[in-house]
Amino acid sequence: MNGPTQASRRMRADAQRNYASLLSAARAAVAERGGDIVLEDIARSAGVAIGTLYRHFPTRQDLLEAVFLDETNELKARAEELTGASVPLDALVSWLRLQMDFAARGRSMGATIMAAKHVPGTSIHTANEAMHKAGEVLLHRAQAAGEVRTEVNIVDVLRLVYGIVLVNEYASDPDGVNRMLDIVIAGIRA
Repeated sequence: MNGPTQASRRMRADAQRNYASLLSAARAAVAERGGDIVLEDIARSAGVAIGTLYRHFPTRQDLLEAVFLDETNELKARAEELTGASVPLDALVSWLRLQMDFAARGRSMGATIMAAKHVPGTSIHTANEAMHKAGEVLLHRAQAAGEVRTEVNIVDVLRLVYGIVLVNEYASDPDGVNRMLDIVIAGIRA
């Protein structure tokens, strides 16, 4: 997205409700079908006309970017909430499990969205960096508490989490991702 998003502009209350309904319906559709979403189904599920969807999201790409940004911002907020947890390692592990779910949905959104994470200046890159910084606070808290090795960094841990999702994408073992994450957690413990 190059310019300001529809959500960042001042909207009437009914337009805000429509935007929120569309985003919620799109998140559910992406969780169920990945990037292979049907825009008409999303509009119907949100209880709006297809023209309303296109006013908010002129292209499928715009809608997928909005879903990615919404989930990224939610992960950032969850990390910030977890900074108050009494056991820092538990907070970090909880957040990493959320990351695993997000990574599975994110991969299905498409290569263009995933590539934008690495392009400075894009809204996706900015949101992704802010989310990583929020997760880094959780990691540093666990390190300060002596629960995680000091040489561990958030980028490496997240790459491991995303790798777990990738190698289990077509696996028939539904618990494989959890076992593999447990191995990563054991490996980063102090």
